[in-house]
Amino acid sequence: MTTHPAPAVTRQSLLETLQAFKRTSLLRAAVELGVYDALAAGPLDAPRLADAVGADPRALRILLGAAAATGLLDTVTGTVTGGDHGGDRYALPEGAADLLVSTSPQYAGHALKVNVSDWEWEAMRDLAAVVRKGGTLLAPDATDEDFTYWTDFAADGTFVTRAAAAALVEDTRAWATGLRQPRVLDVGCGHALFGLEFARQHPHAVVRALDRPDVLVQARAHAERMGLSDRVGFIEGDAFTTGLDGPYDLVIAANMLPMFPRDQGTGLLRRLAGVLRPGGRLATVGFSVDGGPPADEHAAHLLSLLMLISTPGGEAHSLETTRRMLADAGLAELSSRRVGPLPVHVVTAEPLVATTAGLQEGTSR
Repeated sequence: MTTHPAPAVTRQSLLETLQAFKRTSLLRAAVELGVYDALAAGPLDAPRLADAVGADPRALRILLGAAAATGLLDTVTGTVTGGDHGGDRYALPEGAADLLVSTSPQYAGHALKVNVSDWEWEAMRDLAAVVRKGGTLLAPDATDEDFTYWTDFAADGTFVTRAAAAALVEDTRAWATGLRQPRVLDVGCGHALFGLEFARQHPHAVVRALDRPDVLVQARAHAERMGLSDRVGFIEGDAFTTGLDGPYDLVIAANMLPMFPRDQGTGLLRRLAGVLRPGGRLATVGFSVDGGPPADEHAAHLLSLLMLISTPGGEAHSLETTRRMLADAGLAELSSRRVGPLPVHVVTAEPLVATTAGLQEGTSR
């Protein structure tokens, strides 16, 4: 029997857990106030920093002290006077210039809108009630068209989006190189960065991106920013019911399957397989809980928790469950890849038997 012992629970570890939400709040406030941008040119004392960000001096001094105490800022002792700290100034800690200054190419502060959303904080407050019920208390929940969070997600994506998109392109590169003009469907596209990255790497590819109208506003913006607007079309609607305008060489279902229980996910995959051309590919991307040490699959377990509070029956499916869903949908796995250290898998598959459903749908339009 394999065991995965957790670190000992101590008073210190309990205190760190109990205080974690305060550290998150500090980071969110510091980014929203522009503290990191204001410190990009060098250290400042609290009064000057308050002037720079337009905040109350006393209140900002307290926030800065707490941020420094929790490692979100550095302090520099110098000759500057003023305030109650004997000339202490505040500075960017290591890594903050790259990740928390908004003008940096590596800026990650936008992830706050995705990972520290107001609805998620509120829903987590009633986690015990969710567990007693066996599912979400939200109305609308994350699968409903009125759930507004997805516009923020589409605007910003996540830390792993670009790495996962690059892995998908790499896994399909040899196959796609032989196609004259690959036709791609990015279903439930959100930001559409998976389809857009494929199009960027394959100059003759054309992409159709499907999502709700409000979400597609962000997908259109990404396409324009990447100079791909002339090769991207958009389908407004729902992945389960809207006409898909097939056939396609590649169908991408990224971050979709965790939102639904296995039977619904299988039904979706079966529908998507039906719009593939003979020899086409279907790719899934998502976090997987695979039975390894929980600490190594930390992000996947937390995604499952998020799906528990926000959907009727979703979770981060195991890689084995994903494979069974593909097989039940009439698809055979071709490849699977874990994206870096995170438990995110890109799985590609092809139809077990060539279908004509996609051809019929495409020629009927």
